[in-house]
Amino acid sequence: MKNFFYQANLPHWQPPEGTFFITYRLYGSVPKPVIEEIKASYMAALEKTEKEHAEDFLKVADNMTPEMKTKLADILEQKRYLEHKRYFKKFDDFLDSRQLNEPHWLKQPDIARFELENIKHYAERYFELYACCIMSNHVHLLIKMKPGAPILWKVLQDMKKYSGRQINKKLGRKGKFWEDESYDHLVRPGEFDRIYWYILNNPVKAKLVKEWQEYPFLYCYADVPPNPSSA
Repeated sequence: MKNFFYQANLPHWQPPEGTFFITYRLYGSVPKPVIEEIKASYMAALEKTEKEHAEDFLKVADNMTPEMKTKLADILEQKRYLEHKRYFKKFDDFLDSRQLNEPHWLKQPDIARFELENIKHYAERYFELYACCIMSNHVHLLIKMKPGAPILWKVLQDMKKYSGRQINKKLGRKGKFWEDESYDHLVRPGEFDRIYWYILNNPVKAKLVKEWQEYPFLYCYADVPPNPSSA
């Protein structure tokens, strides 16, 4: 397990050949006070979840069966997962809002186009690219790691390092371009279609286009799954 897990500001579980939903963003696009507020809320929610789980465990500890223990562990994991989703949504909502979420370097067509081509280049070697959307201050990806590829964090690090350096040259600037840490979520069974359409609809949600097909800095592979929201 330790080979696939690492801890930065948040825990990351990145098994080989996993399917991942990833968001990475421009450096400084979320102000530090907002980051601290969202993280504090997330950690408080996790602490409450752990406390409630411990209390539930103690109530049945004397009569605990292996089945009950497994069920309680599954419930705890599901609650942690839901809190992680809420944590991500708060960041994503802020990035899509009209608040102080600058810079917006990716709004420039040549910069967005470069990043999209950079992602496709890395996909040829390291992952299957199912969907991708370049927004003004962040990027969404839905990918599956190829057999033998390096661990996800290493691929993202290299990909962001290269494009950050090249885009800085284009912009005539220095300093960090991307935030170091990315959000990555191991896609569970039954989640793929919802995440796929979340990415495709991102520019629609941001009111940049009326239909996702109109957005120029978006990629999706040929087999588009049915939209769960239209079912």
